[in-house]
Amino acid sequence: MATSRVVFSVVEFGSDLQKQCILLRDELLRKPLGLQFSAEELEKERNLFHVAGTLDSKLVACLVLQPSVKEHEMKMRQVAVATNYQNQQIGSKMIRFSELFAAERGFSTIYCHARVTALPFYTKLSWKVEGEQFEEVGIPHYRMLKSL
Repeated sequence: MATSRVVFSVVEFGSDLQKQCILLRDELLRKPLGLQFSAEELEKERNLFHVAGTLDSKLVACLVLQPSVKEHEMKMRQVAVATNYQNQQIGSKMIRFSELFAAERGFSTIYCHARVTALPFYTKLSWKVEGEQFEEVGIPHYRMLKSL
């Protein structure tokens, strides 16, 4: 795969590409847990930053960035890479894109609630575990963060 051709961008809420992001997130992150997005949940994302990774105009990865209530802190959530494109550095590149995006907007810290299975991925990208394990959507997570 030509992962070097993956282009990352922040896409507009309600755009076709952002709607494709919702479908990808739903397929990979929600359905396996027996969950689905409600209209209210999606409406709360209206003013957030929606990052999309495309390869030859096809969506292959996405995530959501949400400014925290804590000043200068950005939350990264709903990180998804299409199954056929996993383990090809696309997720890592998307995280780095998001870190730079947040830093350029004055954020000094980025954090996420990482599933236990994702800890090795984030650790390789110099993210650190903060605090104790907790449960979210029925599965174990850790708060992970990185100074920008």
